[in-house]
Amino acid sequence: MADLPDAKDAEQFLVKVKSDQFSGLLVDPRGGERLFGPYAERWLETRLVRGRPLTPMTRQGYRGLMRRNLEPTFGKTRLRQITPELVREWYSSIVQKAGTDAAAKSYRLLRAIMTTAVADDLVGRNPCRIRGAGTEHADERPMLEARTVLKLADAIEGRYRALVLLAGFGGLRTGELLGLERRDIDSLHQRVYVRRQSLEIHGAGRVTMAPKSEAGLRVVPVPPAIITVLDEHLASFTDENPDAPVFTGPGGGPLRRATLGAAWSRACEAVGLEGVHVHDLRHHAATQVARRPGVTTKELMAHIGHSTPVAALRYQHATEERGREIADHLEQVIAEAKTAPPDTSTASLCSSPRDRREIELRAVRLFNG
Repeated sequence: MADLPDAKDAEQFLVKVKSDQFSGLLVDPRGGERLFGPYAERWLETRLVRGRPLTPMTRQGYRGLMRRNLEPTFGKTRLRQITPELVREWYSSIVQKAGTDAAAKSYRLLRAIMTTAVADDLVGRNPCRIRGAGTEHADERPMLEARTVLKLADAIEGRYRALVLLAGFGGLRTGELLGLERRDIDSLHQRVYVRRQSLEIHGAGRVTMAPKSEAGLRVVPVPPAIITVLDEHLASFTDENPDAPVFTGPGGGPLRRATLGAAWSRACEAVGLEGVHVHDLRHHAATQVARRPGVTTKELMAHIGHSTPVAALRYQHATEERGREIADHLEQVIAEAKTAPPDTSTASLCSSPRDRREIELRAVRLFNG
């Protein structure tokens, strides 16, 4: 028969418990009984990033990942029952079912939720310990030529021509384009103010909010050729009210992503392009800016609004003159594309990534985050 613990053993155990409690190592055994599903839902509602709640679009994306990939396995599982072995089996099944990118996004979400559970003293350790599982390996996007952007602008319906050119040579995100209002177009000084973005949230419809980050709040100098097209667009398709949306649908209301997507698909088909997205226009703009001799990475980040918030806003004031030089460079790119000899071959509409690897990498790294 095993010896029963004596008073000394009990005293040592009590000292260890008090020490763990003082050090924050003691886990409430009742907390681990909580179900993952309700805990994750509460996590979504209270999650803060840099002191701010999740944006509606981010929350919608997380809910989609939870519904498709997390809840079927973990929804009714107790937190303490989520083990490294269970996580490995789940991750493997998601890779097979949804692919590596979806698995990486889902794994990062699970890891973040369980990290909070550890911080809440509900579990002792995070069971998400698969090295590299949260890393995505996105496919390299096609690199459009300037003349291809012009062809797409000519091929798309007239009410969307200015949008294609502003995206392709101004580098605005789709949500930022849809959020533009008449007062944001400064034709006199040839610039566009990016102050908001328009998103479509399931269950809420069209939602207008601040850009993706503070770096997104910026002034974008644009080439004179684009300003001319924008002025024509405002006269033809935009209401006179200062807060009227710049880009509208056929019925005159704010342009929806689905409507733009359908028009974009028709334009791509007309010029013989496949697998090219509207967002690739922004990629093209960044690549063209990166090609300008002497342009710095900070200038590039400030121009397209993709940097750390404080650094981007601080640097913006110091680069107004350089921003105009960038716009003049883009004007030259447009002029050269218009006067280039006609080439109807589909293969020439996108440049070879390998031929311009050093230039493209500077821009690609900014868009992969």
